[in-house]
Amino acid sequence: MFVCSRLLQIPRPPVRDSLDNCFWSIASLLGVAIILIPTLVVITKRSKHNHDQATLSVITRNTDDYQSNSEYYQSLTNVHDFSQADNLRLDRLSSPRFHPTNGKSIIYLRRQYHMPDLRGSTTTLHWLDLETNKNVQLTQPIWGKHDTQFFWIDNNTILFLSNRASSGLTQIFQLTLPVDLLKATTNYIEPIQITNYSLNIENLLVNRQASRLAFSCQVYANLTIEETFARQKAEKDSGRSVYQFDKLFIRHWDEYMTGPRHHPFLVSIERQTNGIFKFSSEPIDILFNIDSDSPTKPFGDAKSQWSFSANGNSFAYTRQYDETSAVAWSTNLDIYTV
Repeated sequence: MFVCSRLLQIPRPPVRDSLDNCFWSIASLLGVAIILIPTLVVITKRSKHNHDQATLSVITRNTDDYQSNSEYYQSLTNVHDFSQADNLRLDRLSSPRFHPTNGKSIIYLRRQYHMPDLRGSTTTLHWLDLETNKNVQLTQPIWGKHDTQFFWIDNNTILFLSNRASSGLTQIFQLTLPVDLLKATTNYIEPIQITNYSLNIENLLVNRQASRLAFSCQVYANLTIEETFARQKAEKDSGRSVYQFDKLFIRHWDEYMTGPRHHPFLVSIERQTNGIFKFSSEPIDILFNIDSDSPTKPFGDAKSQWSFSANGNSFAYTRQYDETSAVAWSTNLDIYTV
């Protein structure tokens, strides 16, 4: 004990003190740097976010800055090598559907990106005469607006999904084609909004007779569309940021199962005297009290998992038996009819 006390009282050499002071100074600076790194990262991200927001605000998301890709390439005077920008600028054409009676024309979707910055895109409906190769753009291109999932109802009527609604939600729209599209004087045809729900409509299917259609919304089991909207609004207003899971799946592939489910709604439709289609019955949620999806998440769609019978009176759909956690141990899908 005496030896230890004596050792502790031995004065340190001045050089050792200097090294120790230097060491502790460096250690302190490193500690401060480590503490400040997250703050700097947050500041940097906020700065970048603010810059991006400022840049985005400059871009007008409407037809004022719209130029079709064909117009762009026709304006070029010099030949250049095909580049990545050209690849991104290419139109994305999809979902062609033949005219229901003569098959001499098709309607298809065309997606175009906002170039050269890629900040936004638009998807529009187009008509093509297969005999003359004449093309007519039916819907107006607006950045951020997308037309999807369309159906010929008769020779000159189209029902389709679009987020052109003033609410920004995807709803059902109608497009009535002129008798002679090639002689039409207007640039675009103004679509008519058929539905105005408080939730997005995500899938659409119309029977051959144009007497019934099916659409899907993401709703909670045992809740209507409006009740689901009210619940989601209350949860958002509460500031809650936690999801509660009491069964599997918690996540299926790349999508978390956060509560709302894809439910098919069946409804009768009829054409009014003014030519506009309307619902002639109340939509029926055929999975109302069932905690299940149709189309199935995350990759199912109406094209592959829904079908009307030939006479249009029956509806078949695919779903998993996933009311319990047992669904996590099976990839089985069953077909149901109503």
